Amino acid sequence: MYLLTPEDFDPWVGRKVRINTLPQPIELTLQRIERLPPLRRGVDFREPFSLFFDGPLGAYLLDMEYEFDCGRGGPHTLFIVQLQPTATSRHYQAAFS
Repeated sequence: MYLLTPEDFDPWVGRKVRINTLPQPIELTLQRIERLPPLRRGVDFREPFSLFFDGPLGAYLLDMEYEFDCGRGGPHTLFIVQLQPTATSRHYQAAFS
């Protein structure tokens, strides 16, 4: 089984990513990749990291898995959680450990 790495998402940074939702797909923008320190040295299978996405207020997604595709290196099924929205946009995070 292939484990995704931060490098798999580097081409997505700053790009709109299509999320397969019903009744129609929506788009979020991958704003940044945050690389994290290892949980336990010598035990991790990959470098822990998080992806941070932004979208319009109307892009309300539940905390669950969605298929993400930016047309390069995907699609990937990612579990996302909603972060605190701002007055103009919603924010989401996908964490990999």
